[in-house]
Order: sequence, then structure tokens, then C-alpha cells
Amino acid sequence: MTVTLQDVSMITALPIEGKPLCMSTDSKGWRQQMEPLIDMSPPEPEVEDGGKKYRVPAGAPFTWIAANFAHCPQDANDEVIQTYARVHMWYVISRTIFADGTGKNAPWMW
Repeated sequence: MTVTLQDVSMITALPIEGKPLCMSTDSKGWRQQMEPLIDMSPPEPEVEDGGKKYRVPAGAPFTWIAANFAHCPQDANDEVIQTYARVHMWYVISRTIFADGTGKNAPWMW
């Protein structure tokens, strides 16, 4: 059995219409796609001794999401609240419906 968009809408009580969390499914430039939607992105991976970067999937570690978005500020305006809500839904959906193989990252696109 496959989970459909309508199933997710019924489970989360969210409408299907509206702004998507991700604008494109092209993983190139995913950090730049994150910036306008959640106002930040995870840092670039560090460079190893041989000059190679660690391979990082197109997505944020759950630890990074929790460290940056665990608690919405008390005096937050509507825009900040929407950002925290968007990240929370991304976190929940990534942990449950669209989990990656490692269980450590929230994929930026599916």
C-alpha cells in the first residue's frame, strides 16, 4: 500500500493546496533553496585532509533542526511562527513518512 498526498492531508489535517516546502526536486543548490523558506541552512561540510568534502545528502541533520528550531520565540511575529511551523512539519514528515535510510537526516526533497 502506498501513502498518497490525500492520506497525508487527512492524517495531518492540512490542506493539499498552498506553498510547498520545497520548490524544486533538483538537489543542486538545495541550501540556497532552503534560505528563503526557513531563513537558514546547515553549514557546508568540513574539508578533509585530502581536500575532499564529506559527502552530505540534500537535507539537514535532525540534530541541526532540533538545535535551531526546537522552541519558537515567545515574542515571534507571524512570519517567524510560519517558519517554525514549516520546519516542524518538515521534521515530522521526514521522520515518519519519508524517512531516509540513515535516520539521521531530513531529506530536502522526495
